[in-house]
Amino acid sequence: MCNRFKVALMISIRFNLEQVGGEAPSGFTGFVTRASFLQLVKEADPALSTLLHGGYDATKRMRSFYSLKPLEYSASKQKAWFEVNFKLSEVARSTLESLLKATKKQLMIGSAEFLIESLSVKELEPRTLSQTLEQELESADSLDLRFKTPTYFSTKSNFKVILPNLLLMFMNAENDMYIARYASIPRKHVFNLRRKLGFTGVQVKSEIVRDGKKLYPGFTGWVKVRWKELEQNERSTLCLLLAWGVLFNVGSGRTAGFGVLQVEPCKKAIYK
Repeated sequence: MCNRFKVALMISIRFNLEQVGGEAPSGFTGFVTRASFLQLVKEADPALSTLLHGGYDATKRMRSFYSLKPLEYSASKQKAWFEVNFKLSEVARSTLESLLKATKKQLMIGSAEFLIESLSVKELEPRTLSQTLEQELESADSLDLRFKTPTYFSTKSNFKVILPNLLLMFMNAENDMYIARYASIPRKHVFNLRRKLGFTGVQVKSEIVRDGKKLYPGFTGWVKVRWKELEQNERSTLCLLLAWGVLFNVGSGRTAGFGVLQVEPCKKAIYK
């Protein structure tokens, strides 16, 4: 069970693109996607770009509080898109205003040149997604959690955990929801929930991402999580935590596109 707050709107801005030159970037595109996004914002509002880059403005006591879904291509490889999901509507509104003021209609992501065809804006409602997940997963004994971009978890001791740690993932989402004034889930419920879940399959691989001279270790892959033993209220809590992760990524480095999560019912097919 969790307590609800009266919250502001959460918003997603999707950039719909067409590649008009250069070569498509390969590998993890989170850093170059974020750099291009911040450059667009900077043209109209340098201070906002600084906030979005740094994550926190101490003078205004304001968090940027957003997550990035890195560049993806359509099957034709000509159309592409990326998304920026905001947990605070004030920052989202300011960002959208700056993008509409910007005169640049093209941007570079890596060595690829893109035309910005349109911006799509939609409301994000974690509880709605949570209910959808719960319905889709109702008849499944196990869940598939897929970590689509490199993922890592930070700890208070500054160590980075580069394995799928469900407790860290859930605590991260629980803390996020509280800071965003969205919901308050008692920490003991998170611990109890984790104790009832078990892995029935794991396939992950380590990946090292470079940003200039900095190296970021992470992992991608999937885990099967058995949830058959959960009570109904525990399933609802789990689906809310997972829905938050799907919308806003999991782990650390989320503004750079780390930790993109996908959740679906467990399939009996052999994974490759």
